[in-house]
Amino acid sequence: MPSVLLFGATGLIGSRLAVEVKKAHPDWPLTVFLRNTNVDEWFRSVAKADRIVHGSISDTELVRSLSKEHDLVINAITSFDGGFIANVISGMEERTQDSKGTLVHVSGTGNFIDYGKTGNFNPASKVWSDDKEEDIRQITRTMFNGATDVPVLEAGERGKIITYIVCFAMTYGPNIGPVPNLGVAYNILTSNAKQLGYAPYVGDGTAVASTVHIADAIPFLNKIVGIAGTDTPTGSAYSRYYILHGERVTWKDMSTALAKVLHRKGDLSSPEPKRVPSAEAGAGEIGALVASNMLVQGDRAARLGFKATHPSILVQMQEDLA
Repeated sequence: MPSVLLFGATGLIGSRLAVEVKKAHPDWPLTVFLRNTNVDEWFRSVAKADRIVHGSISDTELVRSLSKEHDLVINAITSFDGGFIANVISGMEERTQDSKGTLVHVSGTGNFIDYGKTGNFNPASKVWSDDKEEDIRQITRTMFNGATDVPVLEAGERGKIITYIVCFAMTYGPNIGPVPNLGVAYNILTSNAKQLGYAPYVGDGTAVASTVHIADAIPFLNKIVGIAGTDTPTGSAYSRYYILHGERVTWKDMSTALAKVLHRKGDLSSPEPKRVPSAEAGAGEIGALVASNMLVQGDRAARLGFKATHPSILVQMQEDLA
């Protein structure tokens, strides 16, 4: 039975995954890595974790030694920090060939935006498919999640460790963990709107984002963890990359729903979204997202059983952010 190490255990993804891994594999020793020292009891009693380690991603020696020690490492703590993932890989690659470790890395479809500026749907925009290895080979370090994806893919190709990547679309849905955490997507959407004083969209707002409900995504991620812990892999590292998305939502519809819920909470003065030029849609990642199309296709994941059944973010947002 493989020993499992979970980075990011208190997050939207990690807290659900901790529970599901132990349900599916109660005999697999699970170590959870977390910074918060006030939530140990939840992980003992609810998640049934076997071991709790306190630390942060800046504790490089601790991260490295834990990664080397465990058979199966799950990174749900960051898809942006290349230094962290390099440290994890370095530790894992110190294991002997006879006890080769396996890394399951959680990424995001921010990689695949077309960097449009108009905010309009572009029918000529590339649709990135997890079923085409040539698409996955085009991921670069300059993409939103490329700083972690590329090192993981390269490590998988070197062959000292086995790698899997599960790429989440913009993830929404309720948190079940001990720490209030609605995930990266909601955090950047709400913080951007509050800073600007409005929920923005660009152009005619028909540019689309790909989304996935957390309760649709976690069973698939847990399935990959099970495969990673029991099966002998086949194919290249690029063939073990899975994209999870449930619905494409226009940015105007997204901002309309966001404006209503934030206005109701008193965070925005208007319940209506605001049309703005791309330069006024937000700084950094969110500004690029709002004006762009994010077109992905998860045929490889679908063949393994992924299916989206939960409500749209346009509906779920009203409950999640309330």
